[in-house]
Amino acid sequence: MDNIISKNISTARVICILSLVYVHFPPFFGEIVEIHSFTEYLATLISNVIGRNSVPLLSVISGYLIVKTFYKYDFKLLLKNKILTLLIPLVTWNCISFIKDLVINSSTIENINALNYFFAIYDTPGIVPLYFLRDIFICVMLTPALIYISTTLNTKITILTLTLLSIFITDSYIFINDAILVFFFVGIVIAKKNINLKIFEGKYITFICLLCLLTIINIRIYITQYDSDIYINTALTTFARFFGAIVFWNIACFLSKTTRIMKHSSIIFFTFCSHTIIIEIMWRIALRCDITSMSYTYLGLFIISPVLVFIISQMIYKVMMVTFPKIEIMLTGKRSIKILDSKGL
Repeated sequence: MDNIISKNISTARVICILSLVYVHFPPFFGEIVEIHSFTEYLATLISNVIGRNSVPLLSVISGYLIVKTFYKYDFKLLLKNKILTLLIPLVTWNCISFIKDLVINSSTIENINALNYFFAIYDTPGIVPLYFLRDIFICVMLTPALIYISTTLNTKITILTLTLLSIFITDSYIFINDAILVFFFVGIVIAKKNINLKIFEGKYITFICLLCLLTIINIRIYITQYDSDIYINTALTTFARFFGAIVFWNIACFLSKTTRIMKHSSIIFFTFCSHTIIIEIMWRIALRCDITSMSYTYLGLFIISPVLVFIISQMIYKVMMVTFPKIEIMLTGKRSIKILDSKGL
């Protein structure tokens, strides 16, 4: 793989995961609700423009990289590797979350759906964003079929069909988030057809996509003040994600040239898995310090939260690696058999 593309991908992984922090910060958790103040509007705008719309790029990257890996390694070995790098961390971190809930919230095993809480069988797990690992694993299992489809069917019609299905089928048990398959397939198409990524790059396309993204999110904020149709909201969200993926790819391209953010790519997965636990602890401390929700102090904390979460997560990571070095394989999926080109997340 081209060294420049590799650097861009590493940078994209870091900024997308850090942006995700905004989606899981209380009290709105990235949801669009009725707006009553400027701080509510700004927090909602940030969490949806930066937070939610950075995530699709991770799916595109995963699909792009899986093609590079698919032809290099035996598919059974690839699946074994993905069990280690995706499912083992999924279960491990949800066990940690349960211990946290047991100690802090006095939860018991009877109060939860254990299959979903620990394994995300058909619904979100204890650490909600980790459903992404489960859905990506399903995508990996479907990779042979998806690659075949990408070479035999009209890709534009296929992407449109998958997009429409993700909008109108809201209770699929195959994927917790059906849009992940759409963007994973987009990544496969880009890699399989060897599409030049330069066509997605540039100041003008970034500006146009950012403008479209801001417009869609503001439309969503506006219609949410009334009783809006669920399918309209889902459609707007899906279209926004396409624009968001392009915007964040361009941001990654710029930052990979001007910064060394990509050096954190190898350990950002730990931040991804731990960020909701860290956010919960930060929020509890903020409440004890009498930081009122949607105050300007809150807004300041909210804006810098990705940086704070990253610093805290890396401090925890370094302490754990010194104290319990063997646990790294369970927390981050680090493996002895390395398939370097397959690290989509």
